[in-house]
Amino acid sequence: MHILKKPNLEDPKLRAKPERG
Repeated sequence: MHILKKPNLEDPKLRAKPERG
């Protein structure tokens, strides 16, 4: 699952991953 231009900081799985863009 990729989130473009929309960093979901509420998601624990996405919080652990570095923001890449």
